Amino acid sequence: MQKKKIILFSILAAVLLLLIAAAVLVPNLLSDQAATGNKDITFTVVYENGEQKAYEISTDAEYLADALLEEKLITEAEYKAGFYTVIDGVEAVWANDNAWWCITEDGLMTTKGMNELIIEDGDRFEATYTKG
Repeated sequence: MQKKKIILFSILAAVLLLLIAAAVLVPNLLSDQAATGNKDITFTVVYENGEQKAYEISTDAEYLADALLEEKLITEAEYKAGFYTVIDGVEAVWANDNAWWCITEDGLMTTKGMNELIIEDGDRFEATYTKG
């Protein structure tokens, strides 16, 4: 009976250690971490009339907004505010016609703002002039 208690206690202690290790390690593994070094990305602007212009960007930036600021596709003032109405010199004014810029990555709407979007080599982003 004593031997069974020792085995049971050993198993419980091992499981507890594994749970503690998982609690410490898993959040670090799942967190968004920006890749360092040079990355080549594509940023396509889709204008109100449907025309498109693709920018091939080579950058060391970690976040999309940083890369776009380097290329002067966004303004410094909007970069600091984190709210973008002007992209590639074209303003989308909600008050005029409910216009805004929809940012997508590989065709899917992003869940983060451009100041928080981590870029990796080969990423493809789009800014689409959108009404409504």
